[in-house]
Amino acid sequence: MRRPLSTRADLVDESIRARLRYVRAEIGTSLRRFPDFLIVGPQRTGTTWLHAHLRFHPEIFLAEPKELFFFSRLKMPNHARYRSSELSWYLQFFRDPLWRWLAKTGLCFRRYGVPYRPRVRGEATASYAALDEDVIADIVALNPDIKVILMIRQPVDRAWSHAKKDLARNRKRRLDAVSAEELQRFFRDPYQRQCARYVENCDRWAAHLREGHLLVGLFDDIQTRPVELLVEAMNFLGISSSRRYIGGDVRESVNPTDAGRIPEQHRRFLEELLAPDVQALRERFGLSWPLGPHPLVMRLPRAEQEIPLGPPFSKGAEGRDSQESIPIIAAKLRE
Repeated sequence: MRRPLSTRADLVDESIRARLRYVRAEIGTSLRRFPDFLIVGPQRTGTTWLHAHLRFHPEIFLAEPKELFFFSRLKMPNHARYRSSELSWYLQFFRDPLWRWLAKTGLCFRRYGVPYRPRVRGEATASYAALDEDVIADIVALNPDIKVILMIRQPVDRAWSHAKKDLARNRKRRLDAVSAEELQRFFRDPYQRQCARYVENCDRWAAHLREGHLLVGLFDDIQTRPVELLVEAMNFLGISSSRRYIGGDVRESVNPTDAGRIPEQHRRFLEELLAPDVQALRERFGLSWPLGPHPLVMRLPRAEQEIPLGPPFSKGAEGRDSQESIPIIAAKLRE
């Protein structure tokens, strides 16, 4: 299938600014450094792992620090993590200072024997998965060709991992010091509930993106097929997918919380609370845990017609173009 011609503009003009509801942008602002892709999460689904293993690819620029929170705080100017709604503030994170460019260049020559020449720019903020559609519309107005990577993890496991991180590890206390009432308040929080609504989040993004510009991966494959998952991500981004760009530590955990089973009372609570989200994943994408055969990645949105769901299975792309090697599950998008 022929790729659609790019509609990305070089500068903010009147038509772009007129479509922006929350981002403030001056006419004539250059968009050449606006990201080509976003890793959107949600939290505890492997975004830190993806960031860690893509950031030193010689053809990728990833904004530092991870988690800019720009788009997820546009509607919350009183939030502690709100910094600005100005596009110029955001774009300052998409250039390498000289010291970092020199460091990356040296690293790429040392590891791979090639120079650091980024072809795509991106950022990773895990709260972007749950963005409202009007904020997504602002992003797409600034780059209609943007690509998005969204990860799925079993909803109960994701929620429990997030609680351990936010309520125990980040507050430097033991998990058994967190009361059941505090945990249940955390699980019921509107943002936490939205993180579990993977199908809805996929629909929100897919409704605004070009065909095939949303890549959906599974957290489980970070453990079972990490190399193949990274190859698919690189193919999706349109960069070299040589396995020499994948480090030997690809199977090591990044940003882990303490291992351990979910206590039965909390598992029962979460299973009841998140049952509709688990059912939606099963009905839309054919996913249920423990996972059986499943596609390595899904690319959304699909063409206008819907293809019936089946049991497609991929063994990995082996460096080939993922459109040819990976079966794609179709999703029925909202009108």
